[in-house]
Amino acid sequence: MVYLNVSTFELNETIGSGLFYLKGYYEKGNMIVTEQGIGVITVPLVIGLVASTLINVIQFCRTPSVSD
Repeated sequence: MVYLNVSTFELNETIGSGLFYLKGYYEKGNMIVTEQGIGVITVPLVIGLVASTLINVIQFCRTPSVSD
């Protein structure tokens, strides 16, 4: 889950550090372009993948096998 907050960026101001950073800068006119660290997206995706895989494995192991 990504938490969004409205904040005013200065030119090349960076919020956060390491994999979790958000950087704002001006590109053309009044348009503000933001750059974000890879951890902002990949960490929640990896956590979701691991959790769903774990749930599927647990459900697979708990289902009774049909034997004659």
